[in-house]
Amino acid sequence: MGITNYVFRRGRFYVWRRLYRGKAVQIPLATADPFEAKRLACAATAASLLGWNLLDRETADLLTVREAIVRAVQRERLAIDYEKAGGDPAHLPEGRAFFFFFDPPADASDEGPEPPKKPERRAEPPPQPRRAPETAPTPRPRPAPSRGPSAGFSARISDVVSRMSATHARTGRANAKTLTQLRAIADLFCEITGLDDVRDIRQHHLAQFVATLDHLPPSYRRSAAEREKPIGDIVAEAAAAGVSVGLSVATVNRNLVHLGKVLKAAQAEGLRVDSSVNPSLLRRFSKRAAKDEREAFTPEDVRSIFAAPVWTGCKSAKRRRQPGSVVVKDWLYWVPLIAAYTGARREEICGLETTDIDEAEGVPVIRIRPNARRGLKNPQSERVVPVHSHLIELGFLDYAGGQREAGRTDLFHDLRRKSAKSQIGDSMDYLWRNIQNDRLGPQPRKTFHSFRHYAVQGLRAESEIEKHIRAELFGHLVGDIEDDRYGGRAPVLTLRAAVEALPRVF
Repeated sequence: MGITNYVFRRGRFYVWRRLYRGKAVQIPLATADPFEAKRLACAATAASLLGWNLLDRETADLLTVREAIVRAVQRERLAIDYEKAGGDPAHLPEGRAFFFFFDPPADASDEGPEPPKKPERRAEPPPQPRRAPETAPTPRPRPAPSRGPSAGFSARISDVVSRMSATHARTGRANAKTLTQLRAIADLFCEITGLDDVRDIRQHHLAQFVATLDHLPPSYRRSAAEREKPIGDIVAEAAAAGVSVGLSVATVNRNLVHLGKVLKAAQAEGLRVDSSVNPSLLRRFSKRAAKDEREAFTPEDVRSIFAAPVWTGCKSAKRRRQPGSVVVKDWLYWVPLIAAYTGARREEICGLETTDIDEAEGVPVIRIRPNARRGLKNPQSERVVPVHSHLIELGFLDYAGGQREAGRTDLFHDLRRKSAKSQIGDSMDYLWRNIQNDRLGPQPRKTFHSFRHYAVQGLRAESEIEKHIRAELFGHLVGDIEDDRYGGRAPVLTLRAAVEALPRVF
């Protein structure tokens, strides 16, 4: 299927081709860009509609019409180049209406020349030339046509984001965290570039945005003092203080991906976005492989962590890092254990509700699914994970039952978000990092997420556990359409056997 009517590809480039009574009119569009080809083809088609009408009236020949279509395409090409240079096509001289390319006589109407008079009828006397007024009025400048919003949609960037967010929230295409990031990135882009209209975005604005990200400190606007401070001031103060600046490769790329989604959403609504704008041209590439971004905990690391006072006995509920005889089975006790025995993400565990601890086919399971506290990273993250036998022996099911009997909805009721924009798991970050440092020393590439890598690598080492079983346990796609679309869910007993393959941590 072609990109639009009458457009075909000839080698690398597109051409416009249409038949008139069996005769082909072919115009080279001289572009390999499908978006530009579509625009140029629209101009050619519009000009051909009038040209075919003139041919039917026998007031033009096919060669003249072809030349007029070529001029229409050239004019649209000029508009595209003008936009790329930062100009507004509405300000192009002489307008852009396609009937200008046929050079009608000065007294012809916009509908095209009148059909020829019948021979038997007396010709009307030629119209008398108008007498010029004695005093010519001062010519008024021709106003530029308005760029009113296409199809009734506002072209403000914030409005495009709002409509896009509402659609994604309604369809479940994105979770609340992603939509919050989208709005924050769009607001930051508008602040840095000074733009408000999505149709004004050009490639150099994206380059300016990325260049500014390179001069921002990674922790910008996290403190109350900086929250309302202009970005320009933050950049200047960081430069003066000599602090480390530059957002990570992943953060820069995530910003560009979200901006690309905004541009596509505007195009889908019919807003005229510069087709040459391409955020992916500014993507960064890390020298480190994705699998090396975070290191997995080794089995020795895991045994050392769970030999900490939290699990062997601490001094008191307030002094969990000091050895003693008290074992408090709260969120700090259970969350790391669940991570080691399920490979679940931190937020998936911290946001569990009491109803998520369930039973399937007679097997105790954890249902990882969206709930009122948090969503999930993607659709495949929704899954059922059997409870490891060691967790059952330690009393996890009794803990969940006790929370239900107490009338609590949240499994870990004392874990709360620090702010509306933070994750639930952020509230355990400080205490967890101290415990990890106590046991393993400073290892910046090992974090709580290293439990997930530990579990994944542990099951990969078990040759009897098939890839699609591992993918289902960890909420991954297999990458094979046969398994991802048609594979179905594995039996819970099969999943339990895979979970039990993970070694006991103490």
